Amino acid sequence: MTEDLKKLTSGCSCGKKHSLSTSDIVVGVGATQKLIDYIKERYDAASALIVCDANTEKYARPIADALGCRTFTHVADARANEIETARLTSYIKSNSLSVSVAVACGSGCIHDITRYCAYENGFPFISYPTAASVDGFVSGVAAMTMHGQKLTYPSASPDALFADDDVYSKAPPRLTASGVGDIIGKFTALFDWEIAHLIIGEHLCPEIALLIRRAIDGVYSAASEAGGANSKDFPRRVIDCLILSGLAMQLMGNSRPASGAEHHMAHFWEMHVANPPTDALHGEKVGLATILVLKRLEALRKSHLPRVDIDVARVFNKNKVYSVYGELTDGIIKENLPGGQNEYTSSVLYNIRPDCLIKNEERVMGLLAGLPSSGEITRVLKGCGAPTTLGEIDLPQGDSFKQISAIYSPYVRNRLTLMKILSANIVMHGDV
Repeated sequence: MTEDLKKLTSGCSCGKKHSLSTSDIVVGVGATQKLIDYIKERYDAASALIVCDANTEKYARPIADALGCRTFTHVADARANEIETARLTSYIKSNSLSVSVAVACGSGCIHDITRYCAYENGFPFISYPTAASVDGFVSGVAAMTMHGQKLTYPSASPDALFADDDVYSKAPPRLTASGVGDIIGKFTALFDWEIAHLIIGEHLCPEIALLIRRAIDGVYSAASEAGGANSKDFPRRVIDCLILSGLAMQLMGNSRPASGAEHHMAHFWEMHVANPPTDALHGEKVGLATILVLKRLEALRKSHLPRVDIDVARVFNKNKVYSVYGELTDGIIKENLPGGQNEYTSSVLYNIRPDCLIKNEERVMGLLAGLPSSGEITRVLKGCGAPTTLGEIDLPQGDSFKQISAIYSPYVRNRLTLMKILSANIVMHGDV
C-alpha cells in the first residue's frame, strides 16, 4: 500500500510536497511475529515499551515476553486525555526509561495516547491495532480531550503498522461497526473540504481526496454486498480502508481530508457541554452525526445558501458561546480566533461574503446532489449493527438537542464546513 503512496511524496499534481513517515504496513495472518522480528532487527528490543489497556493486555503480554521488554497498562476503555498521557509520561520518567520504540497495542485512544507521548518525549512508535474501529492508526495527529476540550495535536506517525488477522478480526463486531461509521463520515468530510476549496480557496489535493474516496467506496461496497458485515473478510476490508484514510491524513499533514462537520459534532458530544457522558465509541458517534448532518444539508437542496454578511464578532460573542460551552468558552474562542479575541481575520468565516455564496451556489448545489441520502446511510450503518438514533448512544433525542448540536458543534474547530456557514447564519439572525 505504501509503495503507491510514496509516489506522492516525490511529486504531486496539487503542487504541494507531501511526506509519509510510515514505511512498512503488514496486514494479515502472522503479523504479530513479524512485528516482533521487526523490532528485534531495528531497535533495542529490551528497551521497547508495549502500551495497552486492560482490554488489550492479553495481546500485549506475549509480545513483551518475546522481546523481553516492559508493558504499560492503562485502565480499560482509557480516554485520550491529560490524565492518561501524564500517567504514561510519569511511568517513563519515574523509571528512568530510555524507550527505543513504543508499540500502541489497542484501538483509537491507546494510539492517540501513545503517539502524543512519543511525539512529546522524542521516541518512535509502532501501530498494532486490535480492532478495525477508527482511522487514526497511521495518522500524524492525535485527537485529545485536554481539560474537557476536544483538540487535535500534531503528533508522531508510526514507523510501521502490523495488524494481525487473528487479533483485530476477532474483536467484538461493535468495534468493526464503529470503523464503518468513521469511514462513512468521510462522505461529509470530503464534501466540506470541497466546499472550503470552492468558497475560500482552501488548498485541496485531488490525489489525497481520491484516496479518501477509495476508502469510502471500499467500506460502502463491503457493507452493501451480500453477507455484508457477516462475511468473513469484512473486518479485513474495513481495516484496509481505515489504514488508507489514516495515510491520507498523514500525507496531508492534518485531519482535513477525513474530518468535517460530522467529526465536529461527534467531538461536541465528547466534550459533554450539552449532554451527559456517553460510552459510545468514536466511530458510532461519527456515523450517527453523519446522518444528522446529512438531514440538515438535505433541507438546502430545495432552498438557497444564506445571503448574510457574516459578522465574526457577533458569531463568537462570548456570552452566547458561554451559554453552551461554559468553562470551556475561552478555549473555544481561542480555537476560532487564534490571533486573539479581537483578531477576527483569523477566523475561517472572515472572508465569506454574500456574493461569494451566490456566485458559487450552483456548484455547491451540485456537490449537495452528489451526497448520499441520510436514509441510505442509516440503512448501511444499521446493516452493520451500528447505532442510528441518539437514544441508542444515550444522548438526548429531542429537537432542541439536535438544534444545539447543529449550531454549536462547528465551534469545535476553526475549520470551514457548510454547517459552520449555516450556523453563523442562524446566530446572525438571533434565533438562538
